Amino acid sequence: MVHTDRPALTRRPLTWVLLGAALALLIAGITAPHALLIAAGLILAGLIGLNRTQ
Repeated sequence: MVHTDRPALTRRPLTWVLLGAALALLIAGITAPHALLIAAGLILAGLIGLNRTQ
C-alpha cells in the first residue's frame, strides 16, 4: 500500500502535460510526415516512462 499526502488526481500534473506534448509531437510527425517529430515524440514519451516512481 502506497501512502501519499496528496490526492491521486493532483499527484503529477507535469507528467500529463509532457505526455500531451509527446502525443502532439507524434501526431504532428505522422500527419506531416516528418521522422524527426515522430522520433522526438517517442523519445519524450520514453523518458517520461523511465521517470515513473512506484
